[in-house]
Amino acid sequence: MKIKTPATAKIAFPADWIRQWSPIGLILLLTTALYLYKLGTESLWIDELYSVHDAKQIELNHSLIHKIATIRPLYYILLKIWMLFGTNDAWLRGLAVIFGLGSVFLVYRLGRRVAGETTGLISALLLALSPLFINFSQMVRMYSLGTCLALGGSLALAHALEKPTASAMGWWASTRILMFLTTPLNGTLLLPDVLLFGLKFRKQRRVLLAFSKWLLLVIVFCLPSAFSLVSGTTSAVGGWLSEPQQAGLVEIIRKLNHFSAFPFPSTSKLMSLFYKTYTLMLAGLLAIALFKKHRSARLLWVAAWAFLPSAMLYLVSQRLWVDRYILFVAPYVLILLAAGFLRVWRLQRILAIGVAIVYAIAVSGGLVRYYTVQDRQDWQGIMQTISINEKPGDVIVLSGGSASEKAPSALRHYYQGSAPIKRQPELCPTTKIKPSTVENALRSLSPFPSRLWLVCGDFDQKAFQRVFGETFDLQTWHQFANWNFYRENDYLNLILVTPKIGNLVAPPIHSAAKK
Repeated sequence: MKIKTPATAKIAFPADWIRQWSPIGLILLLTTALYLYKLGTESLWIDELYSVHDAKQIELNHSLIHKIATIRPLYYILLKIWMLFGTNDAWLRGLAVIFGLGSVFLVYRLGRRVAGETTGLISALLLALSPLFINFSQMVRMYSLGTCLALGGSLALAHALEKPTASAMGWWASTRILMFLTTPLNGTLLLPDVLLFGLKFRKQRRVLLAFSKWLLLVIVFCLPSAFSLVSGTTSAVGGWLSEPQQAGLVEIIRKLNHFSAFPFPSTSKLMSLFYKTYTLMLAGLLAIALFKKHRSARLLWVAAWAFLPSAMLYLVSQRLWVDRYILFVAPYVLILLAAGFLRVWRLQRILAIGVAIVYAIAVSGGLVRYYTVQDRQDWQGIMQTISINEKPGDVIVLSGGSASEKAPSALRHYYQGSAPIKRQPELCPTTKIKPSTVENALRSLSPFPSRLWLVCGDFDQKAFQRVFGETFDLQTWHQFANWNFYRENDYLNLILVTPKIGNLVAPPIHSAAKK
């Protein structure tokens, strides 16, 4: 028998280390390539511009203390620091890429802890290839950071459930606090956290008391943000609660398609049928993963993190049942899918190969669509067009539902000209337009500019002639990409109009418009 000497042991250790970390290292390299590919190709859409605007408002001094007490400040503080080193679009999105990479690594660690090395690697690969997660990891928004912190807290709790040490519980509390200060809706993970820990240690009062102290710390730190969230959205939440729930079981199951492939419309009946079959396949994998006879007890932890927060948000309002708000549960769903696939692999390898092929086709379709079709609102193109063609006295008006009150300031990221940017929500000529509404909107612009750049979502040329034709001339009309996952041929419209001779004040709506 060959005995290892200290020298040979030193040689063997790096080899073991390389074998252990090479698979996840390769997945992270693939993730980096996917997340950096075409990172700065598309313009920042309006919510990304809001992020840049909000980060600019933060002063890195005493006022930062006030900002910490408001809703989801953590990402904006980090973005403010990140912007000290650059402000081009690719660089701004790079911050979210870092947290996307962190999420892939953490889902590997969590999957590995609850179901083994292979499950962890497959889970990480599924998240790395998810077009939906790539989308949010290439966005100047807080969602990839919120998901990363959510996974970090769950991994900490998994450690605490196995060995309830003070360090594990402290790690859990810290990540949950930071998560809540990033995306408050992710705080719904506290429900499964408390249930899992309470059930596991229900007969150990000393352990429950120790955990309760850390839970109390989480609540104390999160209360200011919670109060700000409730007080700032009371009217909106009231409206959401009054809305009837329309999404049934089919819509809920369809989220499996969103998490793994991509939610995009298709005019092909064959592709539509394929993705419906694919979604049913995913539901079957979940069922197999959670089938009691072969289920790992720890997979119930993952199921709790996946389904309890989703159910809470769904029951509160369907308005919360959208991809960006429930993105943080996607990694847990993918862990369950990985576990279900491995179970199929052990039972019937030919069937498992078929499942893998179908999954690869579905995800490939989503990736091709994501990288080849422009989805984000092209505000850069709009502002560049105005900058090239503007003249003294021009006015820019944002209309329709594409911009909030802070949009004029946010668009200064792209526009450096001298024309004022105003917001008038109900000025776009559409088939639903009311002449009296347009009349009031035009009067608010008095004295009326000699040239008006009107930016709106919907635009109907016949409606323009009906409402504006006797008063304005349509000079140019440009269309730019708009953000809409679920509808093809959706555009932002840029219309340059000039008043007819003698109408340099806010004109009346003519009788023809009222017919």
